[in-house]
Amino acid sequence: MLDGVAGMARDGFVTGASGRNWLGYGAEVELDPALPAVARDLLSDPQTSGGLLVSCDAAVVAEVLAVFRAQGFEAAAVIGVVKPGPAVLRVVA
Repeated sequence: MLDGVAGMARDGFVTGASGRNWLGYGAEVELDPALPAVARDLLSDPQTSGGLLVSCDAAVVAEVLAVFRAQGFEAAAVIGVVKPGPAVLRVVA
């Protein structure tokens, strides 16, 4: 998270679309209670909800990360895994 963003969100600087986005898919998202209260608004901000994720087979993760890093995206990282079961996104602190 960028420095100062959580404070701005706490001060009310969030988009109206964050709430509408959450209404659209929030029932399928579980937020870790340890996350700050503003996590929901920031995670559902329309400026950050597209084009940021890549899914690949676990066997090629190192290769995929190497490609991103070679292209200047040094901060590319594994942020989760896909497991069998009901469709739900669990966001942990």
